Amino acid sequence: MTGSGPAEDPPALAVPVPATVDGPVAVPRAGEPAPEGSGDAGIGHGAPPGSKGRVAVLGSAQLVAGIGVASAVSVGGLLAEAISGTAAYAGLPQTGSVLGAALMAVPLARLAGRAGRRPALALGFALAAVGAGVALTSAAVESLVLLVLGCLLVGAGMAAGLQARFAATDGVADRHRGVVLSIVVWASSIGAILGPNLIEPGAALGTRLGILPLGGPWIFACVALLIAAGVVLVGLRGTRPATPPAKRRILDTVRATWAHPSGRLGLVAMATGHAVMVGVMAMSSVHLHGHGSSLRFIGLVISAHVAGMYLLAPVFGWLADRRGAGWVVGLGAVTLLVGCAGTAASGWVDAGHGSHRTAEALATAGLVLIGLGWSAVTVAAATLIAVLSHHGRAAPTDVQGVADLTMGLAGATAGILSGVALAGLGYAGLSAAGAILLLPLVALLASGRRARRRGDAAGEPAKV
Repeated sequence: MTGSGPAEDPPALAVPVPATVDGPVAVPRAGEPAPEGSGDAGIGHGAPPGSKGRVAVLGSAQLVAGIGVASAVSVGGLLAEAISGTAAYAGLPQTGSVLGAALMAVPLARLAGRAGRRPALALGFALAAVGAGVALTSAAVESLVLLVLGCLLVGAGMAAGLQARFAATDGVADRHRGVVLSIVVWASSIGAILGPNLIEPGAALGTRLGILPLGGPWIFACVALLIAAGVVLVGLRGTRPATPPAKRRILDTVRATWAHPSGRLGLVAMATGHAVMVGVMAMSSVHLHGHGSSLRFIGLVISAHVAGMYLLAPVFGWLADRRGAGWVVGLGAVTLLVGCAGTAASGWVDAGHGSHRTAEALATAGLVLIGLGWSAVTVAAATLIAVLSHHGRAAPTDVQGVADLTMGLAGATAGILSGVALAGLGYAGLSAAGAILLLPLVALLASGRRARRRGDAAGEPAKV
């Protein structure tokens, strides 16, 4: 997959895609072989050799990497504000990391398609560790440019984490893809919850080192990401693809994925759900800190938010496999809307209509719900993409990389605008803007429901 070069006419799907927007995936009858590209075994009975160990290794790497990424992301905005002296630039670190994830999604996916998952994932985590070191340096010399550059590199670790959930579905039957990828997402929860709680000890370490206090947590991030790279290199086994995938333009893959109802819903859900989460969460610590909340409280709130993002991921993955991914996306969209209402109420209270303690409670509840909504939407959307990607003649990594690119660009755009929105509209206005971002997803879900009532939801086979 390349960004330029002659386009090749992508062949049609070898089999009808079994993942539908409105129901669970279809599976072969007992005794029948799985369709080509669908994976022929589950994680349990009949799993290919080493599949359980593969998920365990990927989950362990995610757990450790989660500490690094979460501890870095949770202090990025505060460090940017400390360096620049204004909240207007507080969204740049989060934007940098999300943009970095978007920019690295396709290169890492291409590397995985040609050399295997292990070198791609290890490279992503290693680059992120280098980025954490650059961000640490920015705290020592008080350079906003270095901080943003470091966060861009940290985004490579985020891209590797996203790719890991798809890597877990390699060789897995369609009926298990949702729950398997969600297990890897869930593994991020422990590290991601611990990460924000390292703000205070990290700040103390930064003070001892004679740098800006909020530079200290980046030390933990660097070490954790290096360990994650080591776990992948040592523990992950796999073979290099026998035949490298044919080169393909990114736009061709996007068009083919968009042409299928499942792909269309997957892309829109990933983009809107991630944009809402990034836009609101990136400015939450800045808003709370600016109204007197302690660093310890902010760490607890971010941890609660992250717990919402990851802890129930296996539940949403199981529901996507059983009830249908579209149903889970709808559940997530409603949860995101309610969460935005909670954070908007927090901003309204802090604007002079009540006590900050009440605002803290509302923000906590809202951010937890936003985390839960993000989890439901992205796990279900990733399930749609995972199944769709294994039913065409294009490399699955190409389709998966394009999906992560779309998700990352949407999040990066939201991150760029979040600081400006906070400064101009306040926290309540920022939260309202997040709710508005969900309108395309709501419209797509509504149109899909009308189409199902007409009996034509299946659509034409996509060329993927």
